[in-house]
Amino acid sequence: MDPKDIIIEQVTSYSEEVAEAISVFVTKLGDRYQPFTDDALKEIINAPQSYLYIAIHIPTKEVAGMIMQTIYRIPYTTKSYVDDLYIEEKFRKMGIATKLMQKVVENAKEHNAAYVDFTSKPERVAGNSLYEKLGFKKRDTNVYRLRFEY
Repeated sequence: MDPKDIIIEQVTSYSEEVAEAISVFVTKLGDRYQPFTDDALKEIINAPQSYLYIAIHIPTKEVAGMIMQTIYRIPYTTKSYVDDLYIEEKFRKMGIATKLMQKVVENAKEHNAAYVDFTSKPERVAGNSLYEKLGFKKRDTNVYRLRFEY
């Protein structure tokens, strides 16, 4: 497949096709997911601080991947946080993850964010290598989480 056959678009309106694709992607992102609903997609679209980008394979019109970005103000700066970078298996190794990451970096700069943060598991070797190639630096910090049952 040709990488030129991929375009990156921000999701700004509801689409059943996009909702279905993300619903499938969510099941592959982890084992503690909530089912992705039409209302969840609409909530993301309507949240002014949220940016959902998808990669579309032009010849087939398939959603090949996605990334979620949040940009928000904290007392001393504006920051960007990235979640849920996912590329469908058959579309990997085409540079889609690079294009999606470049899009969120561009968007963060346009919104005067001071930086882009995200987490990545150490076993995601290819992803971590990509992030370093794109200029991201590993931070020396602890990540904490308080889990709630749902």
